[in-house]
Amino acid sequence: MPQIVAVRAKDDSSRDTITVVLSQDAVCLGPDGQPWAGVSLSASLARSLAERLLGLAKEVETEGKTDQGAFRSLAQATSILVLHEGSAQGHRAFSLALDLASRSLAAVSVVGIYGVRQDKFEPSTTADDYKWQREWLERLFQMYSREATMAGIDLRSTLVAANDQPNMSEFFDGNGFDLIVLPRRLSDMGGLDDASRKLHRQFAGATDSTILLCP
Repeated sequence: MPQIVAVRAKDDSSRDTITVVLSQDAVCLGPDGQPWAGVSLSASLARSLAERLLGLAKEVETEGKTDQGAFRSLAQATSILVLHEGSAQGHRAFSLALDLASRSLAAVSVVGIYGVRQDKFEPSTTADDYKWQREWLERLFQMYSREATMAGIDLRSTLVAANDQPNMSEFFDGNGFDLIVLPRRLSDMGGLDDASRKLHRQFAGATDSTILLCP
């Protein structure tokens, strides 16, 4: 099946660029009915690609403007919270938190959110999503626990169902963290209903903690 992906890359002068890659079987019909090298996208896929390109563009534009003092302050955090919903972004968020904690010996708390829809960050209505996502996070957290032990880092893990807002409220209201590391998709509130917006605000709402979004 034809595919299209957008990735970070370097040009001949080692400058950051964004490369759009088509699979070798990417062929579509042009306005004249002749085959073109391209991929036909539905409106939702086109929107997803546009969001991906915008996200990469922001990364490239802001990377060179990063305040190095901010990185030093992040490395001085003594308590770090990581939110993980089972995605690759969640895994990168934990890896980043573990790296920062290794510099300051900060305590790390990782909260696994299970029962999340795959296409957007909102509670799933499918019971199977809650079951397999919980089991997946449990396996990941076992691996993370071994990594943290080897690095000499104090790691605490908690699992919370996406539809269990009272428990999530209690957890966040009762814990103060210097730094909260989130998967980037938790910051995207476009196209969400009111219930889903409340879930987003639960994690990335008003707080005195520094919030770091991980792509």
